[in-house]
Amino acid sequence: MTDASSTTTTNNLLSLDTSNHVYIRSPEHAWIPCRLLEKDATANTATVSVPVYKDELTIQSDGGKQAKRHEKKVIELKEYINGAFPLQNVKENGVLREVPDMVDLPFLHEAAILYNLKSRHSRALPYTRTGDIIIACNPYKWYHDLYAENTRNQYAKALVYDPPEMDARTHLAPHVYETSSLAYRGLAVEGENQSILVSGESGAGKTETVKILLSDLASVQRHVGRSSSKTQKQSQDESPIVQRVLDSNPLLEAFGNAKTRRNDNSSRFGKYIQLQFDAEDAVSAAYAGKCVPSCVLAGSKCEVYLLEKSRVVSHEEEERTYHIFYQLLAADDDVKTRFWKGLENTDNESFSYVGFTETESIEGTSDADRFRQTCDSLALVGIKDDKLTSLMRAICIVLQLGNLVFESDEADHDRSVITSEDEFADLSELLGVPKDEMLPAFTVRTITARNEAFKVPLNAVQAKDSCDAFAKEIYAKTFLWLVRAINAATCAEHNYEGVGKKKEYGIIGMLDIFGFEVFETNRFEQLCINYANEKLQARFTQDIFRSVQAEYEYEGIELGEITYDDNTDVLDLVEGRMGLLAFLNEECVRPGGNDKSYVSKAKAMNKESPCFYTLAQFSEFEFGIIHYAGKVVYDSQNFVTKNMDTLPIDYMELAAKSTNDILKNELTNDSMMDTSPTKAAKTPRKAPAPKKSPANSKSVPQKKGSSMVQETVWTKFRNQLEDLMETLKKTRTRYIRCIKPNTLKEPLLMQHNSTVEQLRCAGVVAAVTISRSAFPNRLELIVVLDRFRALWPKGEHVHALNLTSSKDADDDESDPDVRNAKLVGHLLTKALKEIEIAREDGKVLKAFVIGRTRVYFRAGALEYLEAERVRALGIWAVEIQKISREFLCRRRYRKLRWLSIRVAAFERMRVKRVTFLRLRNSSIVVQCCVRIILAQRYRLDLDRNFKATLIQTRWRISRDRSVFGAKKGAAIVIQTMSRGSLQRPKYRQALQDKKDEAKLENQLAALQRKLEEAEQRHIESERLAEERARKAVEQYKEEKETSLSELGSVPATFEMVEDERDGESFQSAVESQQQHHLREQEQQQITEQQQRLMDESGKMLEYLRKEVFKLRSQNAQMRTDFDLLKENNQRLMDANASAGASFAALNQHAKQLAKTNEKLQTELGSCKGTLQKVSVTQVELKEELKMKQATYVAEVHSRLQYQKALASIVDLVQESCRDTRLVESILGIADSCEAEYMSGPTGMSPSRKLFSSPAGLKSSGNAAAESTGLMSSIRNLWA
Repeated sequence: MTDASSTTTTNNLLSLDTSNHVYIRSPEHAWIPCRLLEKDATANTATVSVPVYKDELTIQSDGGKQAKRHEKKVIELKEYINGAFPLQNVKENGVLREVPDMVDLPFLHEAAILYNLKSRHSRALPYTRTGDIIIACNPYKWYHDLYAENTRNQYAKALVYDPPEMDARTHLAPHVYETSSLAYRGLAVEGENQSILVSGESGAGKTETVKILLSDLASVQRHVGRSSSKTQKQSQDESPIVQRVLDSNPLLEAFGNAKTRRNDNSSRFGKYIQLQFDAEDAVSAAYAGKCVPSCVLAGSKCEVYLLEKSRVVSHEEEERTYHIFYQLLAADDDVKTRFWKGLENTDNESFSYVGFTETESIEGTSDADRFRQTCDSLALVGIKDDKLTSLMRAICIVLQLGNLVFESDEADHDRSVITSEDEFADLSELLGVPKDEMLPAFTVRTITARNEAFKVPLNAVQAKDSCDAFAKEIYAKTFLWLVRAINAATCAEHNYEGVGKKKEYGIIGMLDIFGFEVFETNRFEQLCINYANEKLQARFTQDIFRSVQAEYEYEGIELGEITYDDNTDVLDLVEGRMGLLAFLNEECVRPGGNDKSYVSKAKAMNKESPCFYTLAQFSEFEFGIIHYAGKVVYDSQNFVTKNMDTLPIDYMELAAKSTNDILKNELTNDSMMDTSPTKAAKTPRKAPAPKKSPANSKSVPQKKGSSMVQETVWTKFRNQLEDLMETLKKTRTRYIRCIKPNTLKEPLLMQHNSTVEQLRCAGVVAAVTISRSAFPNRLELIVVLDRFRALWPKGEHVHALNLTSSKDADDDESDPDVRNAKLVGHLLTKALKEIEIAREDGKVLKAFVIGRTRVYFRAGALEYLEAERVRALGIWAVEIQKISREFLCRRRYRKLRWLSIRVAAFERMRVKRVTFLRLRNSSIVVQCCVRIILAQRYRLDLDRNFKATLIQTRWRISRDRSVFGAKKGAAIVIQTMSRGSLQRPKYRQALQDKKDEAKLENQLAALQRKLEEAEQRHIESERLAEERARKAVEQYKEEKETSLSELGSVPATFEMVEDERDGESFQSAVESQQQHHLREQEQQQITEQQQRLMDESGKMLEYLRKEVFKLRSQNAQMRTDFDLLKENNQRLMDANASAGASFAALNQHAKQLAKTNEKLQTELGSCKGTLQKVSVTQVELKEELKMKQATYVAEVHSRLQYQKALASIVDLVQESCRDTRLVESILGIADSCEAEYMSGPTGMSPSRKLFSSPAGLKSSGNAAAESTGLMSSIRNLWA
């Protein structure tokens, strides 16, 4: 067993106690084969001989025969399970033992699976079996003989129509035809619905595998073994249905597949295709003399999951969006203009959603040819003429939405405008809606809350995001409409016309779903995909457990030996009552819900979960989950936004106005089946509401009359998964795991690390763990007897053989398995005696269990046997060496005897030659003297030449050093110049950046200086306005006192209080009873000077209105500057904000604001009553109209004070409040107050006094106190 190419000597290898073929871990190649040379139990290390190969392709379990060299390494055993290396499945010569069914491997572990798959893949055998699981490695090449018609018939005959009594798979190579044939037989013979789960990462060949399965299932029913001519005729009549079923898959590829970095034709959605069969009753088939009941393909249905909508609006540079866009744009102009004239002379670069691409063909077929195939397939399922036009125009609408350009409104940066007028006009033509009606839907958002609608303008970024969301929603609903059309054209309920139409059909479902994904940055989509794989892994684990249970029952092993771990902890973490799903849905419906709050809640409530983890280096958006396939770190940015995925009501109303039938009728339809093809109304399928989990009722609360609460994406996806799991529970499930062997898309090449990672993600390693949980290793009885026969003590083997033979004769038993089992029991009982475990109850737990055909070994037992085998072989080797040494010694003696005879003969000859030799020696002495003289002369010549050569060498060295110094100096100069040329642009760029930074700082300082100057001007204008108003009022008072003193004492009818900022308020009251003759006298006393004063007051009022408008414009400019400063300081504010404290403060502020609003509403009611009284008084006192004008002058002055107080409140809110929504609400209230003021006769509404007493009968002191209290409460609210 010594490796001939090893660098270690043979003697050293022969002296070792152990020499086994094992695997060790490698960061570069996952697992590499090697030889175990020595094991140090004290240091827990082992010395191995590692073969070094040319590249990864040549690495094989071949005993190092193709290795370039061997290296010795010391490996720590603590990194391996049970402190032992995984053993290789090799033959006696060290070459890998390749098997088609990996259940037959003696040592089944991750490394054994990897090298068995690699060996078969390198020999163009893409399929391998692991029990009932088929592992399919993408060959990146089509093998015609592997999918020929005779191969298909061979599997159909052996597994369906003419199966042998034993398992027919033992004589057949692994193939996907095996899975489809067994599924067909399970439905036809056993009457049990079937499911085939095809999983794997992008580029692993899932879609192609599903195509092969579809083609095989459609052809199995037409097998030549079926003798009924009536059945064959019926199959021929059903060929249009079969053709529709087969052609529906390319349609889904056109609209749901795209080019990615990993795959040119990658499915960006999951689908579950249910083939419907008209299965014949087994009893009727038996009466008809059929071995297999007929099972005719009647139709199919398809369900899709989690379409990647984000690819519609954006994709990476090396990738493409969905194929249908490129196919439509690659068509001829006369074809494109039939759908829309705007497509004439357009290409991919004409639309921003598509863009430039170097790929013009997929899998050897151009986009133009594929478009013709797509149109033909659409016509086959009934989509043609008007329906085809509606479909393609919907695609054009999506393309046109990407060309809209949004920019900020110059008058208001919070608003946006559409600058691409031509593109907007083309979109209006496609939608069939006028531009004036379309514009608000793109630039304004309507929010409905508490039965009230609010119009919120959108800035340029928000408008573009909303437009992209509209495009994604249109494409997603168009895709669902296509799925419904395909289902309507292929389902058996509407299309099958077989004899005796059934209500229920037999089902063979094929699930083509995304595999487990782990990227550098994992987003919301990866969490949904991995959650779906966790659900499927739970189902997979249960099925594997049942298969292991059946194997143990067949072998006669107790079921209590089976132990395994499931992934219920991960599922509870995701979908439990306090799981990630519940918290995310809660954040979606909570006002102000965000991603940070979601992550903080998840960390706080799940810190005890074994599957949830966080690290110190994680950001505030990151958290980790330990999935069955490994650890995954998720970035929760945009989780809340992506989970809500709600389309604004404005776009829904716009779609309802469209003339396109798909947009008008299908934008709210989430179903995948038309309930009735004859009815125009389509009722969407309602997902069953879960009742068991209390988190469900909490995760999606319902608020009546609100447009912000809708079913989330995660909730929809989870309901779909629950429906899928319920369907799978009712079927017999079979599994096909697709593996992408390499990222270079090269045939016969397998990369180790990526393949091992896919095996873990596909659950193959987990299946091995479950199947080998109690007994990691197993061997057949005959193999044990043959491999470990060296462990029999001397004479014990013959004794045991005679003993079993005599017992067999006495019991009259001739079964060889029973005899072998008894021999194996005798052998292993003696060999494994030392590692038996004594239980507390006195029983002995053996290290092995013998079944009917195999021996099952516990952990470490087989490794112990291998070590004992090597030791026993060493003992036998000593015996062989003893016999071989005896033979060598005898042969040496005979040779020495023959040599002694020869020596005697030569001795006589030696005496005769002595004289001759003496004479020859003398001649040799003379010759030596002569040679010495000649040699001395030659040495002198050599010395002379050596010294000359040394001089030449020194001269050449000095010359070359000088040349080298010159070249070195020149090189230094060149390097200096090159470094200077490289660094000068960087220095100029750094200098320019510094100048730009200084310029920005100067602009910021100038902006702050302008803001201070605007504030000073505003304060000065307010002061001047106050002085002018105060002077006018004082002058009016003096004139009024003069006139009243002449007429007599008249009770004062008004009380005024000025300067609200200083805490004073004013009010006026009018006495209701005046004498008629006094009013006439007062009217007569109005002089021309008073009339002029009133005119000047009116002019002053107009001037003050202009000043207010001017100040308001300045305030708007200052607000814009303030927004700019606020954006610059936003990052610092976010860094200092505390999520929990902000939430509590906002709640408290909201409560105080509600109380303030109630108080203001109460004051508003009282003011309205006062207004009615004042109106009655005005009717009675018409003659005092001119006197009330003076009152209006005072009210104007009060309005100035009111505006100043209101501006102070708004400034205080903007400076202190951190909630932008609340700030917008306060600004809305201020604007409404301004509107009410402008609606009054003098510009001030008498029914709304925010800073004065509600009634006109209170004293000025009480009014001032109430106003001061109101101002204090508002200041305390925002402090």
